[in-house]
Parts: sequence; C-alpha cells; structure tokens
Amino acid sequence: MKYLEVEIPEETGYLIPIGDLHIGDIAFKKYGEQKLIEYLEWVKETPNSKVFLNGDIFNVAGREEKTSPFGTEVDENGQITEFTRALNLFKPYAKQIIGATDGNHEARLIDKYGMSPLQHLCMALDIPYCNWSALIRFKVGKRTDPSAGNRFVQNYYVYMHHTTGGGGSIGSKMNRVVKLRDIIEGIDVYCGSHNHQLAAAPQDVYYPSDAGPAKRRIWYVDCGSYLGWEGSYAEKAMMPPAKLGSPKIRFDGRQLKHDIHISL
Repeated sequence: MKYLEVEIPEETGYLIPIGDLHIGDIAFKKYGEQKLIEYLEWVKETPNSKVFLNGDIFNVAGREEKTSPFGTEVDENGQITEFTRALNLFKPYAKQIIGATDGNHEARLIDKYGMSPLQHLCMALDIPYCNWSALIRFKVGKRTDPSAGNRFVQNYYVYMHHTTGGGGSIGSKMNRVVKLRDIIEGIDVYCGSHNHQLAAAPQDVYYPSDAGPAKRRIWYVDCGSYLGWEGSYAEKAMMPPAKLGSPKIRFDGRQLKHDIHISL
C-alpha cells in the first residue's frame, strides 16, 4: 500500500479516478477515447482537480489469456502501440495525475516477467507508481490566518484498489468495493474498478466519541470504464452495456464542513 498526500488549497477539490481503458483493445473505440479526453480537458481547465489511474490502463492481450491478441489494435506497420498511445494520451495532463495502481491486465506481465507496463508509464510521466493499492490523504482548503502555518481546513482519506472478482449484477459488483473496508478502516471514499461499472453508494456508520455515538458517511465508488460494448468481451459474455466515463468526486474544504459529493 502506497501512502500519498495531496494538497488542494482551494475551498473545494476534485478527484477523477480513471481505469479500465484497456488501451489496445479494439473495444476502446474513438468515442471512448474522446470521452476520456473530455474528462482530461476538464481537469486541465480545473486547477483544483486531480486524476488517479486505477488499473487496466493497458490491455496486455495474449494467447494464454482471456483477452485474445486477435482483438488488439495495431498501426499501419502491424506494431502494437499500447504504451505509445497511453503516453501520448496522458502526457499533457501529467502534472495533475497523482498516481497509478496496477490492474489484473497489467498483472499478466508482472506474473510472467516481473515487470509492469504501468510502472514504466509512471516513470515516463514522473508520477508515483503504487503497485496494487494506494491510501491518499487529500488536504483541502488551506487556512489563511497567519498563525495556521501550512494547515488545511479539511482532510479526506481515499483508498484506491483495482479490486478482483465481481459478478453480473450491480450489487455483486459493488460488493467487491465494499470488501475494501476489510483492508483499511477510517476511509471516506473506497474506490474500485475492474467490473466496468459506474456507480456510487453512501453508507452512514456510527463510531464512539467523547460525546457518545457519532455518525460519519462512507462512500463506495465503482470507477467505470471506457470500453464500447459492440463486438467486445462484454457482448460475448452476455454482460449488459455500461455507461462510459468516470466519477467526479468533490471534496469540500470550507470551515467545519466535512462533505463529499459524487457525480456520475
């Protein structure tokens, strides 16, 4: 688990978790790429926003894998261009990308050859490589009074993991994100990917305090995908089409207001 701290001095901050691009898969179509670019351009125009790459950025198809190499895009010379395409996509936005985790598709190369293509992408973009998971502390709303020093109004904790397993229903997919709470407590937002679902669910929980039982809100977030359905593995496996895109997670950094809003 990699620990990261991110400072957002403005009164609000945003996180856009991006995963399951499967760059190289023929199902990562032009309209999926264009939607991704729209998100990235919004981030570029919004200085108080950050991006996290949450696995399966690459497709890594192979004859021994579920993903057939015959469904891999190649250039006019017959060369696979997954890495170059990913680098070109993210390089203009690298300053606002705060880290990246591996997914099960990157794990194919890790398991066989001990290297991750995502690690090399992180090196090329000069961003933190987090391997399997990341705990991120977002410090939002920098205090302006001279005595405060480098202190912030609010702290939010996010746990990022690509996750594993899943199922065909919305509930079974979300259950894999909820399982992340078994790993680490005290998190505001648990973010998972892998199942290509775009969804968010709040849960209010009680905890003990000096004044008696107190209540806080937890969010479980499925981070979506950018793969088309027609002719894809999803169509072959009788999976329903999914809405493309990523969640926008907003952190409030105003005085005494610990609040999270998620739009899909």
